[in-house]
Amino acid sequence: MNLDRRTANVQYPMVHSMSASSPSQSYQASCHCGLIRYTVVLSPPLHDMQSWVVECNCSICARNGYLNVYVQNQCIQFQTVGLDSNLVEKYRFGKQRVQHYFCSRCGSSLMAESIEPGFYEGVKALNVRMFQGVDLNNLQRRQIDGRSL
Repeated sequence: MNLDRRTANVQYPMVHSMSASSPSQSYQASCHCGLIRYTVVLSPPLHDMQSWVVECNCSICARNGYLNVYVQNQCIQFQTVGLDSNLVEKYRFGKQRVQHYFCSRCGSSLMAESIEPGFYEGVKALNVRMFQGVDLNNLQRRQIDGRSL
């Protein structure tokens, strides 16, 4: 994965990947109405001391209260419709580098991904608020300066 480091002071989030040698955990996730359901495997798991979620200060993340984890695409398995379905709304803004995905029925903010080649290619930023059974108060959080990206 090639990260575009245009701004030296931006801290980039870790990317979860499939790992046979590290502990992992599977999480069930869905939009509010359940139309879009998926499973995510995180290595390390959210409760691991090496794992943290991102609180980004860009305009959309700050307004919607996203708590994101970055995962390689192969860590996500859709049970119902995928992101290419017409039941999933897509939105881009600003520099048009990132596409955000929402449920067309309930409006839940599911995830985002870079659409710029070389910038977080093959990775999605998943909103942990969609994960079932996760105590958000116990997650380690890191601030990211997304406004500078």
